[in-house]
Amino acid sequence: MALANLDVEALKAKVLAAYKVNDPLVAKFREYARKLKDQVKPLRTYSVNAVAFVSTDGGDNRLTFNPSVIELVRVVDSRGNECALDAVANTTALSELESRAKAGTPSTVVPLQRLCSDLKKELRELSYLIRAAGTPGKSTGALRCYRDIVEWAVLYDLITNPNLQWGSDTILVRDGLLRTKSFRRDVFPDIDKRLREGVEAHLKRNVRLSLVGVAKQSAVLGQLAVALELEGTFQRDYPCYVQVPDDIEADCYNFDRTWLDTYETSDPDDEGRKLYQSLGRMFLVKFGDRGLDPVWPVDVAEWQLGQADKVLGQLTVDAQQGFPIPDYPMCIQRAHDYAKLTGLEIEIMQDLLLNGMCAGLAAEQAERLLRLKYLGRSLAALRYKEA
Repeated sequence: MALANLDVEALKAKVLAAYKVNDPLVAKFREYARKLKDQVKPLRTYSVNAVAFVSTDGGDNRLTFNPSVIELVRVVDSRGNECALDAVANTTALSELESRAKAGTPSTVVPLQRLCSDLKKELRELSYLIRAAGTPGKSTGALRCYRDIVEWAVLYDLITNPNLQWGSDTILVRDGLLRTKSFRRDVFPDIDKRLREGVEAHLKRNVRLSLVGVAKQSAVLGQLAVALELEGTFQRDYPCYVQVPDDIEADCYNFDRTWLDTYETSDPDDEGRKLYQSLGRMFLVKFGDRGLDPVWPVDVAEWQLGQADKVLGQLTVDAQQGFPIPDYPMCIQRAHDYAKLTGLEIEIMQDLLLNGMCAGLAAEQAERLLRLKYLGRSLAALRYKEA
């Protein structure tokens, strides 16, 4: 056993010495936590219609029969509506992806087509990352970017589609923060502008549309977690929240401010353009009414900061119903349940892939593929099951 060969006392001394090096860093974040503690506010609850949309997880919803790998891109909302559906090969070239943004093709993804049409841009013009599609070693990142762009296209459609009219005050909840590296910095501001106009159009019909993004983790919460616990920042017997100041948030990240800046906080460049990749400001929120309930990072749309107390209070009503994750927005969990594909469903789609591969083969070759898939896998499974 490896542990038996260790000098535990010597190792303990080295670990503690290494930890001491981080004492100034811990002290700094504890000071941040004390600063936040003084600004924590209680949350009042407000009823509202909460709607979330979730994309199927790429790692769990992948069809593989090497060398063929098919990524499923499927976005479903918390009402069970399928907002977008696509299946993309891991070697798909950018030209093939761009067909998804063109109207009238068999592969059209409608929300993506609307987004590109409204922006008057091709898919390749939305992002630098997606241009690596089909490039060996970079295609995985490009498909991840494509999935994110489709999610944003669904959000854009939910807010700006003139054929979609919300009947009452609604809070739209994104599974993730309201910021992205997928879009170019000169493209995202146009999306932000159109989203604001969409919200205003609903307000003219006396329907208040609010927008938040909720994440399970973030660099800010990760860096502050220990300090928040040590200082008891959120250990209160009621739901509460605090807005994260810009200086604290910036100190938790190690990359460019375009991830942090919004229209209101970014400075124009030499051409007078504001370049940024975020439309939200971060809050840390405890939806539960017990001291040790979880704290979540939540982005509130920049233009709705004045109503942050009400927006987060509306989200609290939904989050307190959360199951199986307690005090986490139920609408996100419901959308995830609709979006996820079970083992049986994946098996059925695997069979569809195999049938497609067999369609152009001679009977003898098709039989070999079937034997490889079913007999080979079964023997391996049985071998390790009995081990």
